[in-house]
Amino acid sequence: MLTAKRALGQYSTPLRTVDYMVRKVIEKIRHLKSPKILDPAVGDGVFVERLMASGVNPAFIHAFDIDPDAVQANAHIPNIRHQDFLTAQGGEFDAIIGNPPYKSKRESRYIKENKARLERQFGEIGIRNLYAMFVHHALSNLKEGGTLCFIVQDSFLTNVYYQDFRRFILDHCLIDEIVLAPRKLFHHTDADVRTAIITLTKCTGPENREKRSAHVMTLIDRLQEEDDYFHPPQDKVQKLEQRYFERMEKHNFFINVPVPIIDIILKTPLKLGHVVDGGTGISTGNDAKFLRKPSGIAEEDPDWVPFYKNGGTKDAWFYETPYRIHRDWETPGRQYKDFMTRNAQHYFKEGITCSSMGVEFSASYMPAGCLFGVNANFFSDDREHLFYVLALLNSTLAKYIIRAVFNRTNMVTAGYIKRIPYIEPASELKTRIAGIARTIVASKKANPHFDYRPLQCEIDALIYEIYGVDPADRRILEQFCGNLYEAV
Repeated sequence: MLTAKRALGQYSTPLRTVDYMVRKVIEKIRHLKSPKILDPAVGDGVFVERLMASGVNPAFIHAFDIDPDAVQANAHIPNIRHQDFLTAQGGEFDAIIGNPPYKSKRESRYIKENKARLERQFGEIGIRNLYAMFVHHALSNLKEGGTLCFIVQDSFLTNVYYQDFRRFILDHCLIDEIVLAPRKLFHHTDADVRTAIITLTKCTGPENREKRSAHVMTLIDRLQEEDDYFHPPQDKVQKLEQRYFERMEKHNFFINVPVPIIDIILKTPLKLGHVVDGGTGISTGNDAKFLRKPSGIAEEDPDWVPFYKNGGTKDAWFYETPYRIHRDWETPGRQYKDFMTRNAQHYFKEGITCSSMGVEFSASYMPAGCLFGVNANFFSDDREHLFYVLALLNSTLAKYIIRAVFNRTNMVTAGYIKRIPYIEPASELKTRIAGIARTIVASKKANPHFDYRPLQCEIDALIYEIYGVDPADRRILEQFCGNLYEAV
């Protein structure tokens, strides 16, 4: 059962994280004689306590909370009030600091009960999560030049649904720093949530457009421990102009990605979606009703065909799917509104099927005669091209671009994969790479435990050559992809 705080989307912030955020804010406002500071979701009061412990006059600190119990527990704070921050107006604060609630539109009772008002208020960014609305409203309540320092879920960095939110930040802020907090930071509250600390300076108006674009951000990759905030390893720190985020399609906020890799993405006009067709397939709406295991089907029954829905890491290159579906997909498509079909022109074709859920990403050969689910699936009538694309998708370069740049969350859809930059290799090289891919597929068909790592290394080296990735950057990519669970 969730505690009251968890039900509201609140998580208690560890002290060293609070201390780091307080330090960032104090550095920005120390020149002010009487700064006005707000914690908009005070919770257990830890941010206010650490501000005061750092010498900030309590009279300068204001605190809100929607939970009356939190207000009562923090009654010693001079300027605390029972207030829904998202309805507060005219704050004109010099700094806003805190840990806003993390609740999605699907999970939040508050969003459901206030949907119409929130859609009017936050229409330009959407109402997908409370923390994004808190950031938006905090910026509205900051003075020009004021500082925002929040720790939030890191889903906003790359998720396509936060594209408008990222655009809003770019149009209204100098991004001073983004720090990817330790992955297990909130495990003490039994919350498996990945977070980032964002420090922003309010900087609005078209007259400041070039100032925003030229602003140099500090981007700090996923840290291991809280103490690393204060002295992060240098190989995790990147200085980058904000214009790179502006130029990236969908304005992805990538962290510590080598500039040559960014340039490959920005300067390669052709994308994978231009050279292969495909996307999602069948969503049954009820897998228990429509899918079967092979053991439940007579071996000679030709009406039940393999169904590929989402492979895992071990399923890279080739695997036998454990699911079967009736080949007549049209009848349930007519009879059941939740049985949805897409890209039917590719049903039963030879193709590539990709994983969609989980930290790891992989692509597998899909034989002809199969149907496929709502994961990403790709097709080409040119078999050599198909196997080359299979090799590209399983390359370290492609995995890095997908997981470090396009989507750091655990769900990779076809739209992200189609954005991979595509460089057509020389004919002989393409034939060679496609041949290696065929060898791996045939070997895994014969032996699911086949060790394809030497051939994988050969493919990686050839793909690096095609894209012009130098040895130093190769090591960065391989380190990231070799430790994805900690890296993302």
